Amino acid sequence: MMSKVTMCDPPNGWKYGFPKPVHEEYHTLGSDFDVISWLKAEGYPQSEIDACGDHFYCRYWETDDE
Repeated sequence: MMSKVTMCDPPNGWKYGFPKPVHEEYHTLGSDFDVISWLKAEGYPQSEIDACGDHFYCRYWETDDE
């Protein structure tokens, strides 16, 4: 049985190895998972986040986990 994984692709993410699967804690109801902290831990620079100002966004989609 295949499971699903949520992929995350921030702006210019291809420069830093994205899209990447989001940590499973992201899906836990009531979780205090911080996407920005996770992005930075995965190598996404603060400067890219700052460049977007108040309109920082990521694309998300589900795919089969291989």
